[in-house]
Amino acid sequence: MDHPMTMGDPLAPLTWGQAFTTWRFAPVTAALLALALLLYLGAVVAARRGGTRWPLARTAAFTAGLAVAGAAIMGSPGVYGDAGLLWVHMIEHLMLIMVSPWLLCLGHPTTLLLRATHGAARDRVESIRGTWFARFLRSPLTGLAGYAAVLFGVHLSSFMDVMMGSPGLMALERALYLGGGYLYFSRLLTADSPRDGLPYPLRLFSLFMGMSADTIVGIVLLQATHPPFPAYARTQPSWGPGPLADVHGAGAVMWIGGDGLMFVMMLVVAARWFTDRSPEAARAGAFLESARQAALAGTGHGDTARQDRERLRTSGDVDEDDAALAAYNALLADLNRTPRADR
Repeated sequence: MDHPMTMGDPLAPLTWGQAFTTWRFAPVTAALLALALLLYLGAVVAARRGGTRWPLARTAAFTAGLAVAGAAIMGSPGVYGDAGLLWVHMIEHLMLIMVSPWLLCLGHPTTLLLRATHGAARDRVESIRGTWFARFLRSPLTGLAGYAAVLFGVHLSSFMDVMMGSPGLMALERALYLGGGYLYFSRLLTADSPRDGLPYPLRLFSLFMGMSADTIVGIVLLQATHPPFPAYARTQPSWGPGPLADVHGAGAVMWIGGDGLMFVMMLVVAARWFTDRSPEAARAGAFLESARQAALAGTGHGDTARQDRERLRTSGDVDEDDAALAAYNALLADLNRTPRADR
């Protein structure tokens, strides 16, 4: 089991210098991260032997995700967070549940596994992916529910108090953050395999709901009138901000930091939607296009307006169809003239 080994006892006050230089070696964590990297690189080699050129950017993203997890646990966020600074512990949480999983997802480990296996091994992987339990884990509702459950279960209960006396629970907490974050974001930020893709509107809605969970936790902690985690507060160093101010700082980190990261993710998904030329994205675009065309379906009077409506109805894309665009503008003009004719 990992135990904190800081660079001095008591800890020096947290400064920018300490933030970038404080480190503890956690052998179990380091071994697990190294094993994950070795397995990934081994799969890259196997995929190349099978004729697949694996993008270097994906390998770099996965490696960066493991590095962020290591820095969160063994660097200053983990050291100072375990020493009783809740607002620093919240930074560690965001690194483990959002930043690291996002980078790991960009490494497309499931796709890599499928390309690295062949024959009977590939069949076994596909068989496992087809089980009800695997489908349950891949469900966007499962990912969202798990993400919210981890946030609420840790921060809005007595878990933090109990955790401070148990290294095992500390390890479990970190595993839940990494696992819950990965299950949540793997379906929303990437399509790790073709059949796992979700419609872009559903991705954005799920990210918005996750942002709402961050907001709720942040606001509850900001509105606290007394320290909700007494055992955690008792371990705070004497130079800390004070138990209640520390809780309020943690709430601000979760609200501003969590919502900010989630907003960036939503922008990334929206940008991919607008640049995606796949059939799935086209169907979403077709829905928006049909809604715009339907808005003018009942406007205008006379034969000319009827012809314009027919051109608009049969057009696949108004913006790319000059005749349909002219009909669209004519119907708008007729719609604007109608109220004046009635007066």
